Amino acid sequence: MVDGRLLSCFMMASILKVAAEADKKQEGVTCYTCVNVSDNLMCNRFAIDRPCPEGEDFCHTLHIMDSTGASVIVNKKCADTTECWPMGVGCVMVDTQTVCVSCCDEMYCNVTVPTNQSNAIYSNRRTKNRAKVKQAVEPENNSARSQTISINIVFFYLIKSLL
Repeated sequence: MVDGRLLSCFMMASILKVAAEADKKQEGVTCYTCVNVSDNLMCNRFAIDRPCPEGEDFCHTLHIMDSTGASVIVNKKCADTTECWPMGVGCVMVDTQTVCVSCCDEMYCNVTVPTNQSNAIYSNRRTKNRAKVKQAVEPENNSARSQTISINIVFFYLIKSLL
């Protein structure tokens, strides 16, 4: 009987560890990425589907249109706060072309391209929410350490209950 409960404890500890690791992986964002593509459809169709590196929490989109509004260039990538900030988005005229930049921080949020001042936006919903949760749960930045401690405490009490 003890062997079965001990096995259950090990399985529970493994499940908790996997859940903690999965939660940590979900912190990142995944963006459509393409370089110098002719339009949004081509970008999204052939985009490289890869999670953004740590520290690059935004999807950055650059869209250049000609004088008729037709796409000339679409660039999409992961970016950090040096490239994505509230004053760094919008649209400007350069000669006869319109250049629009958007930044957002949710999964695949850059599926569309900005075409005017109204939709060339800065959105940091996810980053704000993560910061609030992190501040409430972990006043100090010890995320991995506190997850490990929590797993160890649960494991300790499961083992103790068997004895």
